[in-house]
Amino acid sequence: MHLLMSAVEDGTMSGPGLTFSETVTKFVIIPIALFAVIAFTSWIISAPRKDKSESSITSIN
Repeated sequence: MHLLMSAVEDGTMSGPGLTFSETVTKFVIIPIALFAVIAFTSWIISAPRKDKSESSITSIN
């Protein structure tokens, strides 16, 4: 078992590299999409609502 582990430095093994399209997708497109979804969701939640006509029950003249 010791001979098998001697080929591994510091207990880590590098995996396969990323292609250009995988890199752009993971580090550019996905973060921008998440930001857009979160921003849109927070805007929808906090957007000013359309004023409803006042009812005589809820307002005092």
